[in-house]
This record gives sequence, structure tokens and C-alpha cells, in this order.
Amino acid sequence: MRRVLFLLGVVALVACDDDVPPTVPPTFEPTAPTLLSSGSPTRDEDPSVILARDGSVVVAWFSDRGGNNDVYITRTTDGANWAPAVRVTTNAGGDFYPNLFQDGAGTFHLVWFRWYALERGHIVHNESAGPLSWNPADEDSVTTAPDVDDWVPCITGAADSLLVFFVSNERDAVNPTNEIYLSIRRPGATAWDAALPVPGVNSATQHDHLPFAAQTGPNEFTLVWVRHDTSQPSPWLSPPPTSHLYYSQSTDGTTWSAPVQVTNDVGAVVNVFPALYRRQTGEWRVVWLSTRAGAPAAYELPVASLDAYPAGIVENTSLPPGYSHRIAPTPVSGAYLGAWVQGPEGAQDVYYRVHRP
Repeated sequence: MRRVLFLLGVVALVACDDDVPPTVPPTFEPTAPTLLSSGSPTRDEDPSVILARDGSVVVAWFSDRGGNNDVYITRTTDGANWAPAVRVTTNAGGDFYPNLFQDGAGTFHLVWFRWYALERGHIVHNESAGPLSWNPADEDSVTTAPDVDDWVPCITGAADSLLVFFVSNERDAVNPTNEIYLSIRRPGATAWDAALPVPGVNSATQHDHLPFAAQTGPNEFTLVWVRHDTSQPSPWLSPPPTSHLYYSQSTDGTTWSAPVQVTNDVGAVVNVFPALYRRQTGEWRVVWLSTRAGAPAAYELPVASLDAYPAGIVENTSLPPGYSHRIAPTPVSGAYLGAWVQGPEGAQDVYYRVHRP
């Protein structure tokens, strides 16, 4: 991500889908932590990981390896062999924080934020029939408001609509803090609805940040995010303020319940980078980075236990310290693929690991 994560101090061209040698059946055997963003001596961050409907696992991230900030994507069918990374964006601006989603018809959707000037940018969307073939000419703007900083988007779907959540702090003249916004593309529409703050979710006095949303049940959508005070503009800068996880739920993705605070740790505990993923049992979990035990570590909590913290919390010891931990199930029973970022500022890399928790 474009801003420095203080916690790091304690851790120190278009390809075809058949670029991945087929493995039948897919193995997804456990691996050690392995470098994914190879061939890049500079910054690689912001992984997004999904299990595709064809059984492959797809990973997107941002890299400045080509002298510009762009989005790259790769995929694996066995957890060991990866397609050559495809450069998805070619714009002269900076493209950051990709987020992947595959809809019920099999179409892949990708959102990210694009800077056209320092801390001035919009949310951009693209879609493709395959995860390794993207046409920049098909990009469309989710947001277009001038002179704002829209960033850290996530995308999910509801009843054939696409929902994009993101953060901005210059759109609301009354509330100067970071707020979570939502833009929707309705069925059959080509344009996105005007972005509006998620109703009833944002604080008037604290920052709301890093949203992540998913459909977690037949008639249930869950939104998780970070809330922190105004002593710092973001929840990971040094010295880090106290930051907590919050969640809200919805039956349709548009009307949301009152926000509920999840974490209640006492003291300067930092909770950041939440994400949702589905277990093979059908259970949905939140995974995030926390200093609740002192050193940063990845923790998980079932969505069903979000209002009972710390009951149900477990440390994910399979994923090393780092940040932006993302997890997806694989097609093999008991096997999951996690991706995360580690390395010094300016030389971060994306790593992955197949594990069996």
C-alpha cells in the first residue's frame, strides 16, 4: 500500500490461461512460505486471493517493478506452479490495492484505486472472462468526483448487482474523517450509481478505514473494517494509535445494521487489514493483523462470533508475521492458500503458503 506500515519494523503482457501446467487432480500440498512476486527488487503489496469456479486460485497485487505502479495477476492449479504474472494496468497513473471477485456467471471483476496526482484518485473497475486476460480498454470508472482521494476498495455482489466499498475523507464537508462509501452497478447497467456513505456505519469523530465485504449467507452480507481515533490519519502509521475492528451486516448489501465494535483490547493495541474468507465447512471467518499479544500476528474469528470477542479467536500460526494477510480455500479438502506482504519499506514482496490448519 502507498503508505508505510509501521508494524513492518518488527518483521522485517498478457498470457493465456493454459500457461499453468495442468495437474489432475490438483494437489495443493502444504508448502513453506514462498516468494510469489519474483523478479521485482522494489515494492510488491496488496494481495487479493480468490478460489475461482474452475478450481484454480487467483492472486492479484500491486507492483512498481516496471517503473510504474501497476496491478499484476497470476494463478495456480496446484499450489506449486504459477502462471507468469500478467500486467493488468498500463495507465501512466499509479494503480494500487486490487481486489478480486468472481460473479455467479463466472465473470472476473477487479477493482483498484488509481492516483492521477499525489493523494488524488478514483476507483477503477475492469472485468474479464478469464483471470489472465484483461483489456485496459474495458476499464470503467466507479468514481469520478474531482479533487478527492478515493482508495482501498473492495468488491462483492448481490442479486446480480456489483457493490464496491471504498474510503474517502474529502467528500463530506461536515465530517472530515475517513468514511466508508458504497457505489453500486445495477443489473443491466453500464454506469455506477453515485457513491454515497454507507448509511449508519461511519463515525462522526473517528476514522473508518480498510473495508472488506462479502456475502456470508443466503441473505446475509458482512462488512468489516477498522476504526481509530484522529491522532493519526491511518491505523498503521508510527506511533500507531489504538484501532479496533468493527462490523455491520445487511440482508441486501445496501441497508446496513448499526456498527458493532468487535475488538475490545485495552491499551495501544493495533488491529488492521481485516479480510473475510469462507472455510470449506461453509463457516465464514475474519482474518486480520493484531498486536493484541504484543508482537504482530495474524488472527481469525468466525463471523458468528464477532459480537462475542475474544471468544472464538485463534492465532493463525501457519501464516508468518507480515501484513495484508489474505486466505482462500483450495479445491482440495483441508487445504488453504494464504498470501501476505513482508520485507523492508521500498522492497516489500508478496509471499504465499499452502497450509492445512
